[in-house]
Amino acid sequence: MQTNPTTKIENNRRQSKNWIKRLPKRTWWIVLAGVVIAGGAIAYFTIHAQQASAASASQQPALQTAVARQGNLVLRASGTGTLIAAQEVNLNFKTSGVLQVLNVSVGAQVKAGDLLAQLDDSNQQVTLAQAQQALNQLTSPSAIANAQLAVTTAEANVITSQAVLNSLQNWDNTALIQDEYAKVVLAKANLDKAQTAYDSANVGPYINNPGEASLYQALYNAQQAYNTAQSIYSAYSQKPTQRQVNAAKASLALVNATLTEDQNLVAALTGGTVPADATGAGLNALNQAKIALQDAQNNLDATKLNSPISGTIMSISNHVGETVGGSTFMTIADLSKSDLQIYMDQSDWNNIQTGYTANITFDALPDQVFTGKVTQVSPQLVTIQGNSVVEGLVELDQNQAAGSVKLPLGVSASVDVIAAQANNVILVPVQALHQLAPGSYAVFVMTNGKPTLRIVTVGIQDSTFAEIKTGLKSGEVVTTGIQATTSGSQVTTP
Repeated sequence: MQTNPTTKIENNRRQSKNWIKRLPKRTWWIVLAGVVIAGGAIAYFTIHAQQASAASASQQPALQTAVARQGNLVLRASGTGTLIAAQEVNLNFKTSGVLQVLNVSVGAQVKAGDLLAQLDDSNQQVTLAQAQQALNQLTSPSAIANAQLAVTTAEANVITSQAVLNSLQNWDNTALIQDEYAKVVLAKANLDKAQTAYDSANVGPYINNPGEASLYQALYNAQQAYNTAQSIYSAYSQKPTQRQVNAAKASLALVNATLTEDQNLVAALTGGTVPADATGAGLNALNQAKIALQDAQNNLDATKLNSPISGTIMSISNHVGETVGGSTFMTIADLSKSDLQIYMDQSDWNNIQTGYTANITFDALPDQVFTGKVTQVSPQLVTIQGNSVVEGLVELDQNQAAGSVKLPLGVSASVDVIAAQANNVILVPVQALHQLAPGSYAVFVMTNGKPTLRIVTVGIQDSTFAEIKTGLKSGEVVTTGIQATTSGSQVTTP
């Protein structure tokens, strides 16, 4: 017969209860205690595991973040400066003497070329007059005529010397010798004829009429012609020695050189062209006279002091009647333009360059900001009060300074040189930047609670913020590191 399953389960339960009832009482309590202890252990370890898990979760470091925002970023170098004149000139006389005239006083406005002061120039005036007279003597009409006459004489000497040299070099030319002898014969015949005519006139010790004078000139010229013909014939008909040839060549060279020098002197006196290497006693004397005149004029000019620039008289060292030497006598400054001599810490070297804009606040005008431009940066550091600093010049903006209060030279100022500036740009803390390669950067942007790497283009940056040109929008959250824990671990970046 088949048994009902439900009946079977119920029977098993009854048997279990009967078995428990049949256990001794002490054993029953031991079993019950074991069950309780096991349950408590399970509960304890479950709760402890949950607490440990919660504690572990609470100790996980939180990411530090910042919001990208729009703003302005300025890179600047700050320092001090002193107002100086854009142009300042120290003047002194080029000679010494007694101050005779003083046309200005401290603070006076002068123009370029104005006569400022003058020394006693009596001696210089006399020396100039003497030098002028000496030059006048060398350039007078009679001096020019004598120079021209010297040229004609030198030309005649050249012709004669050339003829002598020719006769020596052609002594063995038979035809030439015969020709020269024929000239001697003809000259002798003319001389005899002239002598006969003169003798026939019975001229006494003195010439009494034009006819006798004419006869005498004819006789004289005939005698000179005969002497010349005889001399040339004699030279051609006799073999010359080498000494004679050399002497004739030297004589010709000398008269040619003399002719050249005389011609150059005439050119100098009449306004002609004179070669740069021209020589000669006459030309040298003329040049020395011109130099002496110029020196005398320079010495006279040295007694006068003219202003080289337009500006303001800043100082005068002497009074009228005092002896003035070669030291600084007067200082002039152009105050229409002003410069600021600036000094910056050497750590700002890269932030100071020619052309950078500068903002200036003078101690005397603390509520007014002037602008300017860096015009010069010293290539080496200078020592100021034991500190090595960068030195430079800033030219003040004249459009602004024209309507401003005039400031005395030497006034101090605070200076900010603007190296770079970005306005209304996206800014993030520099801690958010991660350099992937030189010039290449990325940031971690929080997306759905998780940091995501994003490539960005970085512009200017200082020690606090960086300009983001592309890759990030205003309002996006970026990580800047990991929050420090209570155990003192350092802040790091993901």
